[in-house]
Amino acid sequence: MEQLSEAHLRYLMTIYDLAHTMLDVRAAEVAKVLQITKPSVTKMLGVLMDKGFLVRERYGKIYLTDSGFLLAKEFKKRVALLQTLIPKMGLALSEEELSLTAGLLAASLPEHAFSAPGA
Repeated sequence: MEQLSEAHLRYLMTIYDLAHTMLDVRAAEVAKVLQITKPSVTKMLGVLMDKGFLVRERYGKIYLTDSGFLLAKEFKKRVALLQTLIPKMGLALSEEELSLTAGLLAASLPEHAFSAPGA
């Protein structure tokens, strides 16, 4: 997986998830889900467009490119795997903390960690 920050990957995963529930994804929806300001989303969308992971049309519709789609899908799988493994550590985490921790860990672990048997 290309070296991206957890924030980059979280944005891609959010857009990926929204695209499965609504016809047109826009910055306002991303901001609402991530609970951040629309200007912050707009800035990050520019970064992700420059990296070739998404396209933003003139009227604000956001689409993942093929590479953005595949990256988001893989990241989502890794987060889901970690969300099943982390509770086995006996940590007292809320669902929100578990989700955040899994995302941070998925973005931080090397690729080979997910290609091991059982992963």
